[in-house]
Amino acid sequence: MICLVAFIASDILGLLAKSNFAYWSGGMLSQPHRIITAHFFHGDFRHLLFNTGGIIIARYFFMTLGLTNRAFFLTLIAFLIPVQVSLNWFYDIFIARNAMSLSLGFSAILYGIDAFILLASIYGKQTFLGVQIGLRSNYQCRQIMTVLTVMGVLYSFGPGISLIGHLSGFAAGAILFLL
Repeated sequence: MICLVAFIASDILGLLAKSNFAYWSGGMLSQPHRIITAHFFHGDFRHLLFNTGGIIIARYFFMTLGLTNRAFFLTLIAFLIPVQVSLNWFYDIFIARNAMSLSLGFSAILYGIDAFILLASIYGKQTFLGVQIGLRSNYQCRQIMTVLTVMGVLYSFGPGISLIGHLSGFAAGAILFLL
């Protein structure tokens, strides 16, 4: 819902400039609102549509794995955002030495959710930070998530796609799974 409101405000009504809300490695410390807002603005309608589809698919897989906590999806997103941004920022500033990296969209968070679902489909996961979530391992989910993960990583090499954003999201999801 937030993604749709941000799209309408920026792309349809022209009330907000996306560049003021996008992830920008050089501005993360001086403009910390970008840590959160970058995930809710999208490049175009197709980008928004793909990410919305990813959210629907992820929720389906959580239900298939037996998720018992209805608030978990939002809780996972709330934890993924700062972890993913921190990993992305660390890479940009200390490894790539690129203070001009710019990106937006929810896909990095979807890659984190993907990693969490993939690992849960392999190992199961009963609790997250002490809260019961009841995820069971599932061979069919594991197969599908493996294919989706490989396809997604290959897609990430395309022009205009943030490979580091996607990989940092995947790493964030794996880290949170291990907690």
